[in-house]
Amino acid sequence: MDIFCIRAVSLGDLEKVLISHDGAVPGSGWFLDKIVIKHKEGEEAQEVVFPCNRWLDKYQDDGKTERELTANKDGSSMKTFLKGKSCFPTIVFYTIVFAV
Repeated sequence: MDIFCIRAVSLGDLEKVLISHDGAVPGSGWFLDKIVIKHKEGEEAQEVVFPCNRWLDKYQDDGKTERELTANKDGSSMKTFLKGKSCFPTIVFYTIVFAV
């Protein structure tokens, strides 16, 4: 699992994300399970899941190295929760990837 923390202004309610790579060399593809974005404003935080379950690879699956992912709207994948006094960056990206 790769984790990327980014401080940014509020992006509002996220509905879609676009993820890609250049596929410049053979073997640069990877499998993406999902992207989880946690966004915190004040004491309230929201977690949004963007399922993928596909390869980003010229030589696997459908050969695409770019995916537009839509937020999973069911209650188990998009939730609001309270974090008390814990502190984490404004936006946290959790990507579940598996290299070839």
